[in-house]
Amino acid sequence: MNLSKNKEIIRQGTLVAVLLLEVVLFSYFSRNFFTFSNLINVLRQISVTGISAVGMFMIILLGDIDLSVGAVYAFVGVICAYIFRATQSTVIVFISAVAIGTCIGMLSGFITAKGKIPAFITTLAVTSVCRGTAYILTGGTPIGISNPKFTVFGSGYVFSMVPIPVVIMIVIVAAGFFLVGYTRFGRYVYACGGNGQASRWSGINVDRIRILVFTISGFLCGISGLILAGRLGGGLPGAGDSAEMDVITTVVLGGTSMAGGKGKLWGVILGVFVIGVLNNGLTMMNVSSYWQQVVKGIIILIAVLFDIHASKTS
Repeated sequence: MNLSKNKEIIRQGTLVAVLLLEVVLFSYFSRNFFTFSNLINVLRQISVTGISAVGMFMIILLGDIDLSVGAVYAFVGVICAYIFRATQSTVIVFISAVAIGTCIGMLSGFITAKGKIPAFITTLAVTSVCRGTAYILTGGTPIGISNPKFTVFGSGYVFSMVPIPVVIMIVIVAAGFFLVGYTRFGRYVYACGGNGQASRWSGINVDRIRILVFTISGFLCGISGLILAGRLGGGLPGAGDSAEMDVITTVVLGGTSMAGGKGKLWGVILGVFVIGVLNNGLTMMNVSSYWQQVVKGIIILIAVLFDIHASKTS
């Protein structure tokens, strides 16, 4: 146990060191990096990933994975753009985004749990359906909306200083800490991810936990999709392309085991900041988005290899 805790401390300490190194390097190579406006911009950018990472964290704790995150963003954004054009209502759009994301997550969880289908297959199918439907509904053309009542979710501020997406992220992360760390549901998630069969023998309804976790994740993806649509100024069928890669990277980088049953949310939040600062810094240095994908792919590989090594030696 002590060895496991020491490894976790070392891993999180390494993440903090990497984050500080990123800040120093990017501040040196780009004079505009370490400015108040850019720091606020970083927080706004990571909010979408940070919100979805809470849900992905619980999914990976179960030993599952969700590949549909980016496609759900696009689908939610497109549907909400149409709804806003018809209603001009901020409230209806928000409720619609949450409802759509929740239903998609519930469906993915139900098919995975009851159909005994691996989650990556289920969510890969959901990805195709959501992304394809978004392109069909728009004909591949973005639905631009500049009305502040719609863009407020991604571009608005609280007290003219703190971005609304950041406030939402803080609330959701706090709720995630409570749910996972201080409730029976959270203990069940760890138990089901650690040993599903033993959990069944203990009387835990593993299928119900899996469905609930995917439902929560879908709920959070619905919120993230609406924030992204607000930031982009409308519904874009290509929005969120490869977004799941960022979300999965932050969770794995934060120390959550792909095998399930091990991980801490605060490690995931560190991972969110590491990847968020990396994306922002590389963009400010005009590094190609293609190379950014290469870098993140290498980070995922290193994190998984570290996880496998840690599992064998613990």
